[in-house]
Amino acid sequence: MNIKFQTIDTTYRTPVSTQRRRAPQSGKAKGNYDTVTINGPRTGQDGEDSFARILAKSAASQVTGSASPERVQELGRQIADGTYRPDSVKIAGRLLGLN
Repeated sequence: MNIKFQTIDTTYRTPVSTQRRRAPQSGKAKGNYDTVTINGPRTGQDGEDSFARILAKSAASQVTGSASPERVQELGRQIADGTYRPDSVKIAGRLLGLN
């Protein structure tokens, strides 16, 4: 049996230095932790930039008309009686913008 051992030339490898640990700052917890900063609402913001306001304005502008008080009462009565049956095809069409 003929066994040959080959040595690897390590001259091409660069030495890797170990990382130095920083001394903990006074008044802080020991360890290397991420930090998170949470700020409240900015002062001086007029509110027009907020997503909720923009969404509310968009939804309000899409409302074409309101139901009469009689129609609202009729729907309330049907719901209370358990006889209200919504048209699922019509609802889906409106959600998809088809109707």
